[in-house]
Amino acid sequence: MRTNPSKPELSATQEDYLRAIYLLSEIEGAASVTDIADKLKLSKSTVSERLKELSAAKLVHAPPYGKVSLTKNGKNLGEKLTFKHRLLEVFLHETLKVPKADVHDEAEQLEHALSDNVAERLAKFLDSPTHDPHGSKIPILSKK
Repeated sequence: MRTNPSKPELSATQEDYLRAIYLLSEIEGAASVTDIADKLKLSKSTVSERLKELSAAKLVHAPPYGKVSLTKNGKNLGEKLTFKHRLLEVFLHETLKVPKADVHDEAEQLEHALSDNVAERLAKFLDSPTHDPHGSKIPILSKK
């Protein structure tokens, strides 16, 4: 159970949406419903319904028929999830010797359970890596 009152309670599915939009936004600045549906391998109607929830939670801006973008809070959460995901990929590959081809799927599952505190400790343990095994940059999280 999460105990941070400033962090909204999100399901793993909602976190997956935020991370997908974050990743697509890194490339395009914003994401279309079609882009999100393709990335998550879901129907556009399913994505549209979930975007309504994230919009109500003030995590995304999702105008009808427009590009989807993250709010400041949504971007911070997407960035943090990406940090955890890529850090886990490094740990799995370099420390546990999981083949590079397998680390993404494993990290997808683990990123949701990793607390912020343990993620910070893991980053220190790994000597603050800058890139994951696939060459993607690990975001640097700003301290509040």
